[in-house]
Amino acid sequence: MPRPKPEYTFSDFKRCCIENPADVIPWKPALDDADKIFGLKTKSELLNFIGNDGLEELTFYNKSMYYDKLGKPLNIFIDEYEFTSGSKLGYIAFMHNKKIGKWAIKSFHLSKNSNLTLAFALNKAGFKLIGED
Repeated sequence: MPRPKPEYTFSDFKRCCIENPADVIPWKPALDDADKIFGLKTKSELLNFIGNDGLEELTFYNKSMYYDKLGKPLNIFIDEYEFTSGSKLGYIAFMHNKKIGKWAIKSFHLSKNSNLTLAFALNKAGFKLIGED
């Protein structure tokens, strides 16, 4: 089965973080984790971090449907990415609600996929990974 493609253009999301921060809403758990894990204490710090290329080695991970509290799909997709920041492997999930014109940062925490940490390190060291061209 082919891997999904992102629903949104990351550069649009990133630009909005800088140019229209009122249109980007970090959910409380994402903001709490940004503070606790990455030292980004405010919404402004988080959006500046994203907008000014703080998400190094950004890699699209997955796209999923957003569901309401009753489990009904809302026809809004969530794009999920992994990134590095220093020695940390992070995860960000965000979505765009076209009806209200706002972006939401659903998650911003450490990735649960520790294998990518090794892959990024090997890639930086110049090693070719199996299956890579």
